[in-house]
Amino acid sequence: MNFKEAAYHILKKKKIPLSSKEITQIALKERLITTDGKTPDATMYSIIYRDIKQKGKKSLFVKFKKGLFVLKECDEKTHEEKYETIKIPLESNLIIKYLEERQFKSYSPTDFEEAIKDAFNFLGFEVELIGGKGDTDVLLTANIGQESFKVNVDGKTSKSGKIIDQQVNWISLRDHKKKNKADFVVVVGPSFSGGNLEERANEYDVSLLKTEDLIKLVKAHSKFPFTLTELKDLFAGKGDRSSQLEDLLTQNLSRRNLLEQFRVIIEEMLSLQDRLGYFTFDSLAGREKIEELEIEPEDIEYIIKLLKLPFINGVKEISENRYIFTIKIKDVANIFQQISNLLVRPGEKEEMLTTLAPEIEEKPTLEKKFGSKYFKWYIKGHSLVAMARKDNPYEHYCPIIHFQTIFKKIIEGFKLQNLINTDLILFMLEGQNLSRDRPFKGKPEEYKIRMTLGILEIERLIKWTGSKRPIEYKLNVPIKKMYEWIYKNIGN
Repeated sequence: MNFKEAAYHILKKKKIPLSSKEITQIALKERLITTDGKTPDATMYSIIYRDIKQKGKKSLFVKFKKGLFVLKECDEKTHEEKYETIKIPLESNLIIKYLEERQFKSYSPTDFEEAIKDAFNFLGFEVELIGGKGDTDVLLTANIGQESFKVNVDGKTSKSGKIIDQQVNWISLRDHKKKNKADFVVVVGPSFSGGNLEERANEYDVSLLKTEDLIKLVKAHSKFPFTLTELKDLFAGKGDRSSQLEDLLTQNLSRRNLLEQFRVIIEEMLSLQDRLGYFTFDSLAGREKIEELEIEPEDIEYIIKLLKLPFINGVKEISENRYIFTIKIKDVANIFQQISNLLVRPGEKEEMLTTLAPEIEEKPTLEKKFGSKYFKWYIKGHSLVAMARKDNPYEHYCPIIHFQTIFKKIIEGFKLQNLINTDLILFMLEGQNLSRDRPFKGKPEEYKIRMTLGILEIERLIKWTGSKRPIEYKLNVPIKKMYEWIYKNIGN
């Protein structure tokens, strides 16, 4: 048997969802397959996943849940819905204005403390302004059940715009952390002098957050809210947090891209419906604009399921895999506005409308020459930065150490097979660490894989095969040249 035949045989026999690793172990134990490869479970995953991608509804396999496969006739797929309310106590541009102005008022530090309190309240924390000489300025509480945590925040102002070591009472910070039973300590200020201050921050496990970085968080949160677990990563370290912040902002941008593409998906539904009288999942996924924006099939599926919910009833399935869009776009908007009315207090409504409305721009269709959307990259501090889309470009950040880990997995992938894609590398990274004590977070960090592949494509080390779903790459140089390039340009 080949790998696919073995997978079908095992799933038909077991009649339960299995991971590629479980399928492979059974196949090897029953001697259904033989292989000399070092990671046969990755090969199994790639073969099954490619079959689903290429054949779509005609594939014998379906994805059950993350990492699990089942035969189509045994599919009992379920989905969980999660709802979350967002508190917006103060308009974001006013918070930003106060932070920018008050960080330099060394004669009035309490004003800066108030601005910090409002900023973190906006980010979703329960905040307590303590202040007073010899105590924590602001105490943050992330009330999220078993994952709850507390953060001591010490605000520092400076007329010169730079905080020096002598301005921070490190021993008091340690004492206040113990007194308030806090998990983390962060100092917020205009900028930090580095040198001895950085060393002391590392020694006392204190994070350093520049005011401009806090402002970046507020701006990003106003467009698409962070979760408190995401923000926890920002405090769970020490010293300068700029690299971690850029990583967090890039993850946030990737998540909100789908929100900004929501209208495009609906417009493509309507375009197909006007021409055919209906739309299908496959026809929608294959639309040029959808492919150009690199919207994943599972994201399209989520949106269809969302619009099919009874309280929206915007999409109706008229026959198997044939849908119609049943209401006007403005009526969909009105439904979500009514949801907003129920969740947000009257005094908060105006602020929410001014901060959360996404802007969608028409983008010209360009001939696709690369598999990736990236066209330029450079190193900034401890991160790699890649520019995406030449028209209306934006930046993605990836810590160098994360890039190096992903690069090694890509090499492993090419040693395993001739063609690789994002899904294969995603699977190979599951359960792994991107750096010491920093686990890979799966789908939210998929952009780092795309970014790494994009940079390697820019450098002509790998080449796009022309396939679109999935976008696959082949080696353009010997693996030895890949190693030489990373040692020269990135380091080991």
